[in-house]
Amino acid sequence: MKLLLASLLCLLLILPARAQSVARLDVANGFRGLTFGSPLTEALHLNLVQDKGDEKIYERLDEQLRVGSFTAARIHYKFFRGQFAAVTIIVKGAADAQKVRPTFEALYGPGRLQGFSCKWQGALVALSCASLADDQTILAMSSVPLAAQMQQAKVPVGTIKLKTKQK
Repeated sequence: MKLLLASLLCLLLILPARAQSVARLDVANGFRGLTFGSPLTEALHLNLVQDKGDEKIYERLDEQLRVGSFTAARIHYKFFRGQFAAVTIIVKGAADAQKVRPTFEALYGPGRLQGFSCKWQGALVALSCASLADDQTILAMSSVPLAAQMQQAKVPVGTIKLKTKQK
């Protein structure tokens, strides 16, 4: 009985801390001072890397590749219909790749493990960290509302998309 009460107490102490940590994603609502939903402007000093019509991917010309305790190989900014929608951070090299997940766990608490990735889900912002190998990690942070718009835009005209309940 004492063990059960101690376990419940630990769970109650951990849950608010985790929720509060994940809430930091929504408070920031962007990356490096660029808020999700912000319009695409020349002042951002971006170079177009890929153009898929409504979705365009850019790199900053003056980008600092240092992110916390690791250095990224590339950082991509995705705009959907002219609004900042997502950032993808590509990390290569074992020394840097191994630092990615601990860096974001320190900021947002333990994520939800799914296969080879770890995910944090806020109301406004989603974050995913995928280790493709010991020496490569991909981090993706996106606006939840704009990700839903992008997904809806990909549905062929005349079809109905059913929502599924996630556990």
